Amino acid sequence: MKADIKNSFEYALITLLVAGLCLWQLISSTQDGEPSAAKIALLGLGLIVAGSMHCVFMMQLVRRTGRSFWPWFIAVVIFMPVGTAVLLALLLGEVEPSES
Repeated sequence: MKADIKNSFEYALITLLVAGLCLWQLISSTQDGEPSAAKIALLGLGLIVAGSMHCVFMMQLVRRTGRSFWPWFIAVVIFMPVGTAVLLALLLGEVEPSES
């Protein structure tokens, strides 16, 4: 895998993990009782920022690998976990030509 593709791949996974962590904390804090409004606002903001940055890094992957932009944009943004999983599986399944 090329270095620029690998970097976008890593950043996309990191932002997906951050979004998952924000969602998990948001859900668990509302289960414990009445959380403060500041905590909910901060976790919601973190979820929005991490989710949008994940979409940005996934679209960088799409552009760098030469795939068509709009079908993958719809797949990643509308069907976020499924579209992301399909694109990452396709990228990991690609075999680079050997340099022999």
